[in-house]
Amino acid sequence: MTEKNTQTMELHPLCTYFPRMSDAEFDSLKDNLLDNGQTHPIYSLDGMILDGGNRYRALCELGIAPVIIEYTGSNPTQFILSSNLHRRHLTQGQSAAIVSASQSWVNAQAAGNPQLRDTAQLDTATARAKQSGVGHRTQQLADKLVKEAPAELVKEVIDGKKSLNKAIKEISPPKPVAPKPEPVQVVEQEAEENHEDQLSSIIDEQQGAIKALEADNDVMLKVFESDDRVLASIEEVKKLTELNRDLNERINALMDEKNEAVKAAEYWKDQFLKLEAELKELQNI
Repeated sequence: MTEKNTQTMELHPLCTYFPRMSDAEFDSLKDNLLDNGQTHPIYSLDGMILDGGNRYRALCELGIAPVIIEYTGSNPTQFILSSNLHRRHLTQGQSAAIVSASQSWVNAQAAGNPQLRDTAQLDTATARAKQSGVGHRTQQLADKLVKEAPAELVKEVIDGKKSLNKAIKEISPPKPVAPKPEPVQVVEQEAEENHEDQLSSIIDEQQGAIKALEADNDVMLKVFESDDRVLASIEEVKKLTELNRDLNERINALMDEKNEAVKAAEYWKDQFLKLEAELKELQNI
């Protein structure tokens, strides 16, 4: 075997839009070239490799002089896309991105290159989708990627390191967050507040009645201190005292009712919050 050749020709920009072979694929290519020789020519354009970049590099590493033919056709973009798109294992996202990136390069270079200006035929998404063999929507996403994304991200999609959809998500603005709804007025809370007001009103009235009875008791004791009806007055005081005790028991019962009402209101409030949380989870699924 002769000494390895030094690779001197660069890859044409259109050739660089196709992903390079993996190490295993490249080793297999070299084995095939050793066994069978170069069975397909390598095409050049403007002193650069237009098609056959992997074969050119493999032959140089093997020390075999490559057979290179100058491309003389009128549409280098169509030539390299047709030669490579459908003979490689590419995803639809890769194919669409390659076609879109190639056409973007052609558009940028066409102003100073009559050959490219006259052959820019993929000027619509429909034409590009037909060339790449993907759906119209997929091609539109690839066009958006090439137009808006940094070159590094486009290269990741072309090389198969990142899917087209994932790359589109990275350059798409985040969805606006819906404003948080106003708190819902809870019926149980209103009932609790109304019940508290009623209890407070009853307690205030009974406390006033107790104070009035106590004042009456004091007055009656003074009036009947020297009277023969002292005993009767004492009996009356006992009755009033018993009434006072009954009133206090009633107040305590009302307070217990209030506490039970508060507990019930808190329970139904918790139930409402749980149902509201479950509803939000269902809406987010």
